[in-house]
Amino acid sequence: MAEVTDKTSAAAASAATTASNKKKKAAVGLSFKRLFTKPGVSPYDEVEWELRTAAITDAQGGVIFEQKDVEVPKDWSMTATNIVASKYLHGPLGTPERETGVRQLVSRVAETIRDWGVKGGYFKSADDAAIFHDELAHLLIQQKAAFNSPVWFNVGCDRIEPNSDAQN
Repeated sequence: MAEVTDKTSAAAASAATTASNKKKKAAVGLSFKRLFTKPGVSPYDEVEWELRTAAITDAQGGVIFEQKDVEVPKDWSMTATNIVASKYLHGPLGTPERETGVRQLVSRVAETIRDWGVKGGYFKSADDAAIFHDELAHLLIQQKAAFNSPVWFNVGCDRIEPNSDAQN
C-alpha cells in the first residue's frame, strides 16, 4: 500500500508542478519600467531638432556626399550628422523614398525591434512593448547607446521597401 501512496503523492506533486508551470507561462513576457521617458510623452519630443546639410568632401574640397535638410537633434555633432546621413539613411539620395533624418532612422529601427518582440510574444503587455520602444528610442536619440552598422543598414528596411529582398 505504501507503494500506491508514494505513486499517488508523486503524481500529485507532478500535477502541482505542471499547474504551477502553466500559471507561470500565463504570466510570461518581459516587463519594463520607465527610466528615461515619461508616460504620454514621446521621446522624440524631448529633444530639440534642427535641419542641417550633411556633407563629406575630399582632400581637395570636392563634394563626395551631400544631403540637405537632414533632421538631427540640435546637440549632435556635425560628424555624427554626416555619418548618419551618408551611411545609414535608407533610400536613394534625392528621392522621396530617402529617409530625411535621425527621427525616421530611429523610428524605423526601434519600431521594427518592438514589433518583432510583440510578434514573438516577448512582452508581458502592450504597455511593456510601448515602454520598451520609448526607452530604446530615447537611448538612441540621446546617443546613450548605439547599434553597430548592420542594424542601421538593415533593420526595418522592408517597412520602407515592401518589395525588397530584405527579410527583417
